[in-house]
Amino acid sequence: MENPRAIGEILDQTKKIEENNWHTTQYLNSINMLLTSSDLGRTKDKELSTQFAQLHSKMEDVNELTERLLSHLSSKHN
Repeated sequence: MENPRAIGEILDQTKKIEENNWHTTQYLNSINMLLTSSDLGRTKDKELSTQFAQLHSKMEDVNELTERLLSHLSSKHN
């Protein structure tokens, strides 16, 4: 992409995605804490915990990809 203004706008929007990803990860951590019993760290609902663990794993993948995109966009914008 040749247009630096467009690249800058894409970079700004991707930074917003990154911020949203961070919030989502924090929410998932909070949910995980709610699903874990204070009694020896056992899960209260194994199936639900497994599903949220899968979601958390996918969120980590999204976070990684977003970081790579930001790095790539930053190199084009400078």
